[in-house]
Amino acid sequence: MRKAEVTGVRVKDSLEYLSDATRQAILNEQDKRFGMDQTERDLAARLTDSRFLQQVWEQADELERTVIKLFITKAARGFFSKRTWERETANEHKHVSVGLTRLRRLGLILTVRKMWSEIGYVMPQEIREQLTLHLLPDSAAAYVSLSKTLPYYIAGGRGIHLDLFGLLLYIRDNQVPVTQKGSIHRRVMQKLVPLLSFADEHVQGIDLPPLDKAQREGLALTIMLDLAFRLGLVVREEKRMGIDSFQIRRWLNKTAPERWEELYQLVWEQLLPHGEWWDAFAQMMRQVPLDQWCCIETQLRMLETAGVALPDEADRLIVEQWLHVLLGLGWVQLGSDEQGRLFWRWSSLPHLTAEEGWFVDPTGALTIPPLVPLREVWEISEFCQLHFDGQLIRGELHAKLLQTYLASGGSEELVVEKLRVACAHPLPEGLVDVIGQWAKTATQIQLEPFFRVRTAHAGFVEEWRNIPDFAPFLQQVLSPTEFFIPFAQKKQLVELLRHYGYEPHVLLHTESPEAEETREGGPSSDRGLLVIERPWDGYAVENTFPAQSEAMPQLSTLPKMWTQHFQSYHPQSLRDLLKRATELQLEVEVQLTSEERLRGLPVEVKLEMGYWLVTLSGPHGKRPYRLEEISRVRIVVPDYLYEGCGS
Repeated sequence: MRKAEVTGVRVKDSLEYLSDATRQAILNEQDKRFGMDQTERDLAARLTDSRFLQQVWEQADELERTVIKLFITKAARGFFSKRTWERETANEHKHVSVGLTRLRRLGLILTVRKMWSEIGYVMPQEIREQLTLHLLPDSAAAYVSLSKTLPYYIAGGRGIHLDLFGLLLYIRDNQVPVTQKGSIHRRVMQKLVPLLSFADEHVQGIDLPPLDKAQREGLALTIMLDLAFRLGLVVREEKRMGIDSFQIRRWLNKTAPERWEELYQLVWEQLLPHGEWWDAFAQMMRQVPLDQWCCIETQLRMLETAGVALPDEADRLIVEQWLHVLLGLGWVQLGSDEQGRLFWRWSSLPHLTAEEGWFVDPTGALTIPPLVPLREVWEISEFCQLHFDGQLIRGELHAKLLQTYLASGGSEELVVEKLRVACAHPLPEGLVDVIGQWAKTATQIQLEPFFRVRTAHAGFVEEWRNIPDFAPFLQQVLSPTEFFIPFAQKKQLVELLRHYGYEPHVLLHTESPEAEETREGGPSSDRGLLVIERPWDGYAVENTFPAQSEAMPQLSTLPKMWTQHFQSYHPQSLRDLLKRATELQLEVEVQLTSEERLRGLPVEVKLEMGYWLVTLSGPHGKRPYRLEEISRVRIVVPDYLYEGCGS
């Protein structure tokens, strides 16, 4: 059985673990239940369609709604182990398991299992988010209009994208050794921590194992590096950290909203506490428009109205364990008024499309506004010294750094072009002349190590000329089948070739084993530095379509006579019938010797003072009856159990 992470399990990923036959059975059940258009047979599309999920909610019966509410208000990330489920539903109507089975047959809840046969249930993220909206009040009830930005005692971060950018630059340009345990040397941490605006004070309240026991000094840096590993931007190369150039290009080529969504999903999975009420609050937050101030106290009361149980210190916990994290990542602003009430709002900047250009003065100083595409900034970072000034980036051209770039295979023309491509105005002519002078100095005498790339025929090079990703590597073409690349570009070209489906043959006679950097030694992009333990670890999505009788298998063991015939019984048989009805929480229809007919739920059958008594709970409360008073009886099986269990 292949394993699927239950954490934040999504519809598309989870359906990959179901066979075609199981997916078809779920589709057939949906068609039968909701009269679906049978031309729309994409299961993943259905389960993520808000209109379909609204139809599910509107047509759900009381048992199904009870189950949905339990998975939204009680299940951590939509997950219940079977043991926890049985404990949570012990005080519910016993037949709530019928609702669970129906939702499993509709694909809204999936069965998961550990290798040693422990079972659990999970509602995928998109389904849970959509159904949560039907429980929560309108989020606008918490909106407030504030005439001024409220003060807060912790400063917000400049943005996780800029913090990650700064880390990547440092790791690219410097040796970052790691210990055998994978930790960073203290002297290196002292150089990395100042690069971040995401600080330890933003993560001081985190209380997730193992972070609750971790040393708090440098925790923000550890978390940031963990995210970089999970994105695949940073890899471990033997005894040091390195960057994955191709993954960095992939990340930088995303739009700002795409980067935010990818990062938010990671942070939500890793750092949001996994408890009954946290997801509901996070989902409520996602409905709030950008730059709209919200009252935290009002939102928490709204959750209580929706049936979500909150701890006594929910207002403090939500701020210290979640909103401070988002504040440090530059995603929200926080504030408090004179009465001590807390407010928050989303920052719009991380969601805006990059569309600005930078400004360059004749001395070579650059001012880079927040909305300049990061991929362009990464390109000039090879020959331009960068530092962060709030949400601005400052750059400065230096002769030494530019000459090093030129000596590594760059060209004067490429420098000018990279500066011009995102410049908001024509480059100062004086600066272009200065770059020319620096270039002449750098190229008077050069001895450079190069790799010669040789292809089997000219078609390869011609094809690569038409792919923008290959442009930086085709600056020194020797012939239709050969070109030079600097040593520093070898790893990047190998990664790029493998991405496009080629498998280059790399001769390593000129390199020492220590200098060789391979992809195989690093962690996969979905593994970080931190292993946060959660209750659902070790569970895998199971390929199963539950039978209708699974909801209440005991029903099939009842004699049909007990449910289909209204008749008299031998005293021993009558006691057995009533005891079984008590166990299964099924009502009985009774006719007394006085001809009176009643209906109720038997809650106790006992021997008292030499007489057998049954206590029936009905419209008029609980009342005991002597069994000898009962002339006829029948167990009443509700229609939903007949439909669900086929008894």
